[in-house]
Amino acid sequence: MSTNEQYQYEVGPIRPPSEGYSLLLRLVRGCAWNKCKFCGFYRKEKFGVRSVEHVQRDIDAIRSWIDVFQGKTYKIPVGDEEREAYYVAANWFQSGMESVFLQDANALLMKPEQIIEVLRYLHQVFPGIKRITAYARSDTIARIDDHHLWEFAHMGLNRLHVGMETGCDELLKLVNKGVDKATQIKAGKKAMAAGIEVSEFYMPGLGGREYARQSALDTADVINQINPDFVRIRSMALSKKLDLYADYQAGIFTRTNDIDDVREIRTFIEHLHGITSVVESDHILNILLELRGKLPEDKDRLLRTIDDFLSLPEDQQMVFRLGRRLGVMGSLSDLGSELRVTRVKEVMSTYRVDHTNIDAVSNDLMINAVPIQGDED
Repeated sequence: MSTNEQYQYEVGPIRPPSEGYSLLLRLVRGCAWNKCKFCGFYRKEKFGVRSVEHVQRDIDAIRSWIDVFQGKTYKIPVGDEEREAYYVAANWFQSGMESVFLQDANALLMKPEQIIEVLRYLHQVFPGIKRITAYARSDTIARIDDHHLWEFAHMGLNRLHVGMETGCDELLKLVNKGVDKATQIKAGKKAMAAGIEVSEFYMPGLGGREYARQSALDTADVINQINPDFVRIRSMALSKKLDLYADYQAGIFTRTNDIDDVREIRTFIEHLHGITSVVESDHILNILLELRGKLPEDKDRLLRTIDDFLSLPEDQQMVFRLGRRLGVMGSLSDLGSELRVTRVKEVMSTYRVDHTNIDAVSNDLMINAVPIQGDED
């Protein structure tokens, strides 16, 4: 990026669900790889690395609003740019100002020395920060020198969110992930050896019915070798706007439904052995949000929850699936709520949802639940 570029306050578009209360601090714009077939979010975003000076000015902008909230100064936001900083700062202030998320898709593409400079300044301005996290690709982590990873950890960058998606090499190639299983393992181990927490994302349904079992097994193998701090489930939503959709039209993949995805997740969890990871199902696209627990002690409970869902009669499965996608239900126990069940059945009756179209309805609701860049086209 040219140092002559005019400064403006910036905040990126997305963050992991677990970083909903974090300060969003943009180090890079967009995604340098930007070729994954299952993701269209950054297709129109030109990748760029911001200058340290501009990131520091963002930090100063947030500091100025925190001072207002703390009664040290007084001002009101003027213009869209100031209002954006105001709302970001307000959300962070109300949440306790303890965590920061470095944006966008792969913040580690900023030069290590510059990242260190940003981290140092961030702690100088906000000494109470307890956690700093970022998205990072496995191939990037694998290329970074160990001593730089150690420096990141020492300066408070203590968690990396890694979009593993699958550990199946064949599937990784088909979806153009740009990384292989061996690199995923290497990167995860490197980050953890440096003292950085690793949060790996797994995407059931990515390979359709053809690759469901192999993806589950290979992904479990990657997790078993890394033993990351967190395993986060993020189910696949297939939009016509994604490059991957053409592969489904060509018959390379067969679309899965909620039942298929839960079965894949069961295979995955069943084959996790000898690790102490926390399993999280904290994404809006997941059908079973209650799949949360610590391994190994909660493994049997997680499998029982899955079996409880799979053993439901078809009509109850449909009620729960639609209830989840509509936001009426959050856990299987909600099937015991007469009010919630009645609300879902009313929708089913009004829109004629039954076993012939529940898969299509569920998929459409999933797509509408997440933003995909280019939706206006």
